[in-house]
Amino acid sequence: EFTLQNTSPIDLISDNFTAGELIRSEIAVRREINNWFRLDAQLQAAIFLCRNVLQPLRDEFGRFSPNSVYRCQTLERALKNKPVSWSSRSQHTLGEAADIEIPGLSTLRLAEWCRDNLLFDQIILEMVTPTDVASGWVHISVTRTANRGQKLSYVLRDGKYIYVTGFVSI
Repeated sequence: EFTLQNTSPIDLISDNFTAGELIRSEIAVRREINNWFRLDAQLQAAIFLCRNVLQPLRDEFGRFSPNSVYRCQTLERALKNKPVSWSSRSQHTLGEAADIEIPGLSTLRLAEWCRDNLLFDQIILEMVTPTDVASGWVHISVTRTANRGQKLSYVLRDGKYIYVTGFVSI
């Protein structure tokens, strides 16, 4: 069992992923934010996500790097321009979510493949435009307990982004 005490960013946690790939963030690097896991439960949740979502995707589609997996609260605040007093409820902060794009694969097709082939809590088709099949990304989460199987899209309607049921474009 991986713990904070016995795991480093270079440790292989699945056939092809290292623990460091689960904390990678250009914003964290630029802003000098330590985005390493804070709790064993976050690390273990991210490894579960890696083995049940990221590794099967890599096995099917080849090498890719997730846009974002784990995000500490400091990084979440930086990304969302929130004050220090704000606390995110995102599954990214728990190690349970990843944002994914795979070069050469439409975002909708990626979401559909995930829906049809993976265990998941949520799949959210985010910010996809109908005229650009490579736009946006897929947010996918999985928990080690009860998974809701939600399929959503995050779309622009009347000048505001909202969540809608199912996979739809803006």
